[in-house]
Amino acid sequence: MAVSKELSRFTRDALSAGKSRDEIATALTASGWSASEVSDALSAWADTPFAPPVPRPQSTVSARDFFIYALMFGVLLFGAIHLVLLLNHLIDRAFDDGGYRSSHGIRWAIAVLVVTAPTYLWLTARERGKLAADPALYRSAIRRWMTYLTLLGASGVLLGDLVSVIYAFLSGDFTLQFLAKALVVGAVSGLIFLYYLGDIRKGDAA
Repeated sequence: MAVSKELSRFTRDALSAGKSRDEIATALTASGWSASEVSDALSAWADTPFAPPVPRPQSTVSARDFFIYALMFGVLLFGAIHLVLLLNHLIDRAFDDGGYRSSHGIRWAIAVLVVTAPTYLWLTARERGKLAADPALYRSAIRRWMTYLTLLGASGVLLGDLVSVIYAFLSGDFTLQFLAKALVVGAVSGLIFLYYLGDIRKGDAA
């Protein structure tokens, strides 16, 4: 939650005047501020015996972050979809009984991966280098939003994949070919989920 300038200024001035955090919280609550607003206002300043109050690091937002992370996660999504499609085509060929002939889907998926895979790896390596050199970049609000949206999408796909497997089993349509495709979807989305979950935890620890 964003803290208003007036609330932030009041909190800073009160801390500078030597008021305790409990006294400030009581005064703000009595004036109509919500508990979450009071908590956010106080947490924006470090609890150290130093005057004036020391501000805590805050999340940053920049157009550069939006461009880089939107591109990186967009390439990841596009590439992951076509990786699944490619593997599904190969599974269809493996279980082919003589009726599967089309190779257009395979060629298109490979073409997409030839472009998206090195692009994503380059962007990721570039950002990893910047994060290692300056951990403050972990506080990018755009980066956190994009990462959480990726986690949301991956978890949604995992749940949908599980539902599809259960439904196929209950309806009698459960085949080895279907299971192979479900495992592909689960593996790709699961790896993405685990990778970015670790990334979020690393950012929280930075």
